[in-house]
Amino acid sequence: MGSAGTSTTRVLAIDVSGPCGGAALLGPGGILVEKVPPAVRRGRDLVPAVARLLAARGLSPGDLDLVACGVGPGSFTGIRIGIATAATLAYAAGAPVLDVPSLHGVAANAPEGFERVVVLLDARQGRVFRGRFRREGGQLVAEGEYDVPAAEEARAALPPGACVLGDARRSHEALFAAFPGDPDAPVRPDVIARLAAARYAAGERKRPEELRPLYLRLSDPELRRARG
Repeated sequence: MGSAGTSTTRVLAIDVSGPCGGAALLGPGGILVEKVPPAVRRGRDLVPAVARLLAARGLSPGDLDLVACGVGPGSFTGIRIGIATAATLAYAAGAPVLDVPSLHGVAANAPEGFERVVVLLDARQGRVFRGRFRREGGQLVAEGEYDVPAAEEARAALPPGACVLGDARRSHEALFAAFPGDPDAPVRPDVIARLAAARYAAGERKRPEELRPLYLRLSDPELRRARG
């Protein structure tokens, strides 16, 4: 997960799937990032953050080549806000979209010395959202698909010396305390932008209505309804 991507491509990326989110603008002048405050302020502050990014480069939505969105897993509300905002911007810009799994943007916080990185977010009900990565040629590469195992199962599968990132370190502290890592590692929208730019350069495109959340499990209200 490095700086691959075309520097001439103007990519706006959004990810507010976690407690701390933001937006990034990648283009010929490099990359700019705007952070968005957590929780209930995400919806109110995301659009002004995007406007500031565009204004900083003298751009309008119509100048964008691509809108990228981190689609989770994470906060159900945050993912919905991000997708709705990205789709609206893409329609306004007449631009395609690409969806990027959010745990890739968390894994990028790991120090370069770690060869194995595991992102674990609290999924409630004793489970964790898990993304596993290994370093190849200086870049982090995903190992398999994201999944949502029991926290104990995730602990048992951790490779020795892995860097463990994500808030499951806090909610299941006894399980993961022996491993180095940061419980507050945020999703990095600059990484979402660069990953999307590389895929765009390879010919990938989606329409705004094709954006879909990556939930991995039912929301708490859905779980309660399923139990009757």
